[in-house]
Amino acid sequence: MGFSTKNFKLPEQLDSCKAALREFVQTELDPLAIEMNRKRQWSEKLFPLMSEAGLLSLRLPKEYGGQGLTYSQYWPLLEEIAKSGGVCRGPAHGKNGMWEMIHDYGTEEQKKKYLSTWSGPSCPVFALTEPETGTGVDIKTTATKRGDYYILNGTKWLISAADIGEFFHVVCYTGDRSLGPKGISMILVDAKTPGMEIEDPGEFMGGRATAHHIVRFKDCKVPVKNLLGKEGQGLDIALKSFLDPSRLSIAISCLGPCQKMLELSVAFAKERITFGKPIAERQAVQMMLADMAVDIHALRTMIADCARRYDAGEKVATQISMCKLFGVETTRRVSDSALLIHGGIGTCSINMIEMLYRDVRELWFEEGTPTVQRTVIARDVLGKEIRSVGK
Repeated sequence: MGFSTKNFKLPEQLDSCKAALREFVQTELDPLAIEMNRKRQWSEKLFPLMSEAGLLSLRLPKEYGGQGLTYSQYWPLLEEIAKSGGVCRGPAHGKNGMWEMIHDYGTEEQKKKYLSTWSGPSCPVFALTEPETGTGVDIKTTATKRGDYYILNGTKWLISAADIGEFFHVVCYTGDRSLGPKGISMILVDAKTPGMEIEDPGEFMGGRATAHHIVRFKDCKVPVKNLLGKEGQGLDIALKSFLDPSRLSIAISCLGPCQKMLELSVAFAKERITFGKPIAERQAVQMMLADMAVDIHALRTMIADCARRYDAGEKVATQISMCKLFGVETTRRVSDSALLIHGGIGTCSINMIEMLYRDVRELWFEEGTPTVQRTVIARDVLGKEIRSVGK
């Protein structure tokens, strides 16, 4: 394989690790991502490959076998991984974020069961979104306590990696709906628990080798000891220990593909000849490349600032939403320009632009739509109270 974070003394050698990771992405992850997208089929090679390279435990605390990187140390590495598109970015993003919920709220038994093997090729799943509700207090999934078990009923959808997941973080009501957020809890449900069914909703625009499945619970019997935290803490666990910092990871996941599309566009513009000269010499193309570079630089600067402040424990919920919002807007502008520069060949599946153009559209909706991010920002601007990330 030729690459592993174990070959580096992180974080002291972070720059050297990033350079080696870039080569690993180009030689190992890019070809696998393109193959999976073309075949529309998940490869069982991916998780072991990324696990062996140490990419699934970059932020995991050292006591559980991870690197224990801060966000400032982690984001440059996620940027490189994200250049391979959603199929590779997803596992790295999920595994380097979801551990926090169990670490912050789990019992010792839960930590021993799930975190002790976290750095391996296991696949955790986060299940919040539902087909007939938003992703907050209006969810309908319920868990009714009967003795030492919860009886889980409800439907989740757009659940990433549900078909290959080994256990699920399920957000549901354990209390009366009139309690609002205080009635919502989070329960850990192992895959293939009786009463749990996974359905394929059909092919999606991006990440064609993966899917976002429908998960149905019908009288699914789950031990009470699988409750994460306390009853009524579910929404706080989801938001504070995963969704909020995950929005920052989504911004980073926007940066990687945009940087890749700029690099591919520059190389193509220098090689593509029309009317006797490279299109890179044409002012219209130069203006597009310049605008792409400006957006990317601005996004990278925002991420670096936000990561630093997050690591310092500052309240940065608004800034995280700004990063996520600007990130998805950047993907729109950069991917459109990249496709225009490549022309018709950019729409062909043999070209990585085609895959990245589709994949970045998924990022618009993960961890909240642009409208949701604008709502968070507007509340802060207007002096209204918002949930805060940080101490």
